[in-house]
Amino acid sequence: MKTHLPADLAARYERDGFVILSELLSAKECDTLKTEAQRLLAEKAKPGASVFLHVAVASAAFRALAEDPRLVAPLRQVMPHGVMFMSDKLVYKSADKTFSTPWHIDCFYWRNTRPKLSVWIPLDDAAAENGTLTVVPGSHKRDWQMVKKGLPNGEFGDEVSNGDWREGDVVTCAIKRGSAIIFSDRLVHGSTRNTAGKDRYAIISTYHAPAADEPFDLDFPARKVLVAAGA
Repeated sequence: MKTHLPADLAARYERDGFVILSELLSAKECDTLKTEAQRLLAEKAKPGASVFLHVAVASAAFRALAEDPRLVAPLRQVMPHGVMFMSDKLVYKSADKTFSTPWHIDCFYWRNTRPKLSVWIPLDDAAAENGTLTVVPGSHKRDWQMVKKGLPNGEFGDEVSNGDWREGDVVTCAIKRGSAIIFSDRLVHGSTRNTAGKDRYAIISTYHAPAADEPFDLDFPARKVLVAAGA
C-alpha cells in the first residue's frame, strides 16, 4: 500500500504539533496486527490491563511496523536530525474499558531527556464514540503543568492543570483504521470515552533523534537507529 505524503507535512507538524496520515496500513494489515495484539494481551499482559508496553520486544510483527518504510518516510520529514525507534505500547478500550484519557503531555513522563514524538495508529476505525485521540493544535509551543488527580481509570493519574484552551480549539481525530497520527511529546492530547461498546485497539510507537545513550534510554531494549543523523 503506497502512501502519498503531503508536500507541507513538516510545516504542518511544526505549526500544529501533529499531522495525520490517512490509511497508512491496509485493512488486511490491521486485521493481522489486531489478532497479534489480542494474543499479546491474552498471553503476556497483566489480567485486565488496557496497556501493554514493549510490544516490539515481544512481537516480530509490531517490530516490523515500527521500522516500516511507510512510517519512516514521514518521520524523516519531521525529524531532520535522524530517526531512532525507542519503544511502543498497545492501548486497548472495550465495552468494559470506557474511560477517557485525561489531557496530558508525554514529555512530563520523561523529564530532562531529549525531545521525542509518537505515532498513534488505531487498528479499528477511531471516532469520538470509541475513544479516539483528541489534541489541542499548537499547544506544543507552550509550557504546561501536570498534577496528580487520583483519576479512577487505573492507567492515568496525571492531568494538565492549566488548560485554558477553548472547546473549539480541540480536534477530535476521527480516522480510519491504519491511519497514523504523528505528534510531539509537548502536544496536549487525550482521548474520548468509549461509549460505543466495541473494541478499539491502537499501537503507539515513540521515536527520537539518534544520540549517545541517556540513563533513561536503558529501560527500552528495542531501541534502534532507523535513519542516521545526517543521512
